[in-house]
Amino acid sequence: MRRPIIAIAGRPNVGKSTLFNRIVGMRKALVAETPGVTRDRIYGEGEWEGKSFLVVDTGGLYPELDTDIAREVEKQAFIAIEEADIVLMLMDAQSGLTPLDVELSNTLRRYNKKVFYAVNKIDGVKKENALYEFYPLGVELFPLSALNGYKFDELMDSIVRVIPTGEEDRIEYPKIAILGRPNVGKSTLVNSLLGKERMIVSPVPGTTRDAVDSICTYYGKKYLLIDTAGIRRKGKMAKTLERFSFIRTLRNIERCDVALIVLDVVEGDVEMDQKIARLVHEAGKGSIILFNKWDLVDKSTTNLKALENRLRQRLWFMHYAPFMTISALSRQRVTKIFPVIDKIIREGSQRITTHKLNTFLRETLSIQSPPLYKGREVKLYYITQTGIKPPSFAIFTNRPEGVKEPYIKFLERQLRERFSFKETPVRFYVRERQKTH
Repeated sequence: MRRPIIAIAGRPNVGKSTLFNRIVGMRKALVAETPGVTRDRIYGEGEWEGKSFLVVDTGGLYPELDTDIAREVEKQAFIAIEEADIVLMLMDAQSGLTPLDVELSNTLRRYNKKVFYAVNKIDGVKKENALYEFYPLGVELFPLSALNGYKFDELMDSIVRVIPTGEEDRIEYPKIAILGRPNVGKSTLVNSLLGKERMIVSPVPGTTRDAVDSICTYYGKKYLLIDTAGIRRKGKMAKTLERFSFIRTLRNIERCDVALIVLDVVEGDVEMDQKIARLVHEAGKGSIILFNKWDLVDKSTTNLKALENRLRQRLWFMHYAPFMTISALSRQRVTKIFPVIDKIIREGSQRITTHKLNTFLRETLSIQSPPLYKGREVKLYYITQTGIKPPSFAIFTNRPEGVKEPYIKFLERQLRERFSFKETPVRFYVRERQKTH
């Protein structure tokens, strides 16, 4: 199930980042808090009234740049708006209604989107008179202080009322996202999997201008390929532009069952590869790491095991992900990807009965119990599976704060070995057992 995406739009300095922080601050586990992934807090998870969603800060629209770049920013900004399910347009009561606000509002009307219009920096009922200046827009206005939370609840209540309780993709085929930096061979891989030149393949980074889904067949089984635009490096002028292709990548990660993370074996792994892998890991999606362009490597001087070991060190958080070398151009080992995809999906969909899990827990505790916490015993009472894709488990204890990360990793290793969760992410949640009276 894909979570809906809410895009916060508006001109610079109207308080978008402050509102973003308030929305995602309701969650303890923020994707945006992962080190090295989104240092400028582009996106995060939000939840309100039991409905979860992704929030994206699109940055300032229409920055004061030269004409050519301004046009490109505008184009990319509205690609982001097209990708969002709900748009929250933010304006500034202190600045009043500006021509840019009017222009953005008029543009948003052309999209078949639910748009909420909020006027920020109104921190009390006496300042709501500032709304009068915005009445010419002819839309419903929400007064708001993103800083102190004034009328924040009313805005969020209105937003979640239009969020569906759940959205399933109509197509039931396994959904595969193809991720990677520009020019690592994503489009070539899609063409190789499809057996035809469906896309424009070019050595120029960023030539995959749009994400288009395609169906491919392997031994009679169909798969849906989600072809994503690459996440490009942030250059001096590219920072704003890159936010918007990033939204599309987020959406495709949310949709997919398995992500193919394509790396260039000639260039080796770089920092951006690590960031992309972290996005997939934090989303709880299965993945395969593909070292592409293997046909260009001098096998006499390249040690495959050393290459894999170096990659594993960089992607230590994704130790479960299988690693393959391919050549998308010559189709070398490309069809071997499909059986691995099937295995990852099977593992990620596996359910274990509570009886089997608690037998496993007792046997594991007999091997190694949790260390004492502040001189007191940490007891693990029982374990239960709470979800699939990824397999998720809740452990109930008398002292949640005493179950530390090293012991969780130990439990994870034991569980993977016992129930053959070899190549899927696994989640553990530690909860306090409620006392009964």
